[in-house]
Amino acid sequence: MFTFEPLRQYLDARGRSIKWLMREVGFSTNVAVALNNDQPVKLEIIADICRYLNVPIEQVVKITQD
Repeated sequence: MFTFEPLRQYLDARGRSIKWLMREVGFSTNVAVALNNDQPVKLEIIADICRYLNVPIEQVVKITQD
């Protein structure tokens, strides 16, 4: 399993939201919903988020042991 909690925490600490990131990076509402609900997202989109925020992938997604 995985979680996008690191991304949500990163954005929250900076006063930003997934909705803001959606507008900035240009992904769909469906992707925003998936990020908020820890559902699968294409690796290409995760890479776009990492590049836009200039952060490593570990700052966006965490693999969990379930």
